[in-house]
Amino acid sequence: MKTKTKRILFSLSAILLVLLFVQIYYNDVMSGSWEKERAAVQTARQYGGLGKVEKTYRSVWDENSNYWVASGLNTKGENIMVWVKFTKDGVPAGGDFVHTESLKDGMSEKQMSSLISSQFPEVSVLRLVPGMYENEYVWQLHFRHEGKTGYRFYRFADGEPIGEDIILPNP
Repeated sequence: MKTKTKRILFSLSAILLVLLFVQIYYNDVMSGSWEKERAAVQTARQYGGLGKVEKTYRSVWDENSNYWVASGLNTKGENIMVWVKFTKDGVPAGGDFVHTESLKDGMSEKQMSSLISSQFPEVSVLRLVPGMYENEYVWQLHFRHEGKTGYRFYRFADGEPIGEDIILPNP
């Protein structure tokens, strides 16, 4: 075998080996999160009536507000969202801590995005997730505006803002 061919094969082998280690590391790092997501979906199916899952969200505001929220269809084919509260130990709290809302009784992600962009076109949306704030089911907006980053909460039921914006200190 020629030296040039050996170098090419060695380089390709080294690249594949690095990619394999990156993939193994990524799977190891993400496995805990994926496990919690699967547990949330299973709990949402068991206690919240969730059938087909379309999207999941993770929302943590404080130590008493750690939720996975799943959106999708219930067994009747209606669009729903299910909030699954997690304990401090990182497991679903179960039955009484699972809350289901029909999207016909609340705001969908698309509706909230439209509302935000129409009311605040200058705001850059960093993240929009459903969650819990001040004992209400909400949409949590993480935004950037005029060089500042902050949070704004909207009531899930009607899209009305809750409280004042929380502006983070500049780093």
